[in-house]
Amino acid sequence: MLEIRGLKKAFDGHEILKGVDLELDKGDVLAVLGPSGGGKTTLLRCLNYLEKADEGTMTFLGRTMDMPTLSRKEIAAYRRHTAFVFQSFNLFSNKTALQNVTEGLIIARKMPKTEAEKRALAALERVGLSDKRDAYPSQLSGGQQQRVAIARAVAGEPDVIYFDEPTSALDPELIGGVLDVIRALAEDGMTMIVVTHEVRFARNVSTRVLFMEDGRALASEPAAVFFEEQKNERIRSFLRSLDRKDD
Repeated sequence: MLEIRGLKKAFDGHEILKGVDLELDKGDVLAVLGPSGGGKTTLLRCLNYLEKADEGTMTFLGRTMDMPTLSRKEIAAYRRHTAFVFQSFNLFSNKTALQNVTEGLIIARKMPKTEAEKRALAALERVGLSDKRDAYPSQLSGGQQQRVAIARAVAGEPDVIYFDEPTSALDPELIGGVLDVIRALAEDGMTMIVVTHEVRFARNVSTRVLFMEDGRALASEPAAVFFEEQKNERIRSFLRSLDRKDD
């Protein structure tokens, strides 16, 4: 479904991504793990063209594209198949939960309001927030705001959702509710790439794991192999350090 080869990205001459490869099949949940500063968020932003790659090819739904040379029209067409969930929710503060979900459907996709609202209500119900349809972001907890953001992503019926550390801005007691929603999406067969530090979640939910450090992929393998048969001592050390934090 999605294959990336040789993805490179630099800022001001400093190379952040140094030739990353990844593969994603329909229904996969790819967890992207690694220390801070390893290039995980830059990778995700390049995948959804929030940043443009310097080098690399993308094969998506059977079409191979040179990532640096895609036109605005081609990027817009690609994004109709994707959704992005940010760390910081990125909701409109002056719009209700329902309006935040319908906005992109009506403005970007030119969807009739009645159809957009029907989709949005179904998406809000899917994340357990149908009773908050008329609430504004200031009236919602951080976890509820992130669930609205996930509903916004789901409402577009994307082929793949990109999650950029979706729980990093939340208080610890709110993390579980958001992870439960992502877990339910995985059980429904949603294809996702999740940048996360929640190793226990990744262990339980992901089908594949990409481990990044210093702009390179040190491992890209099935989750069972990554967690149960890991031979790379650097990765084993990283996992041990996070396991200690969970205890």
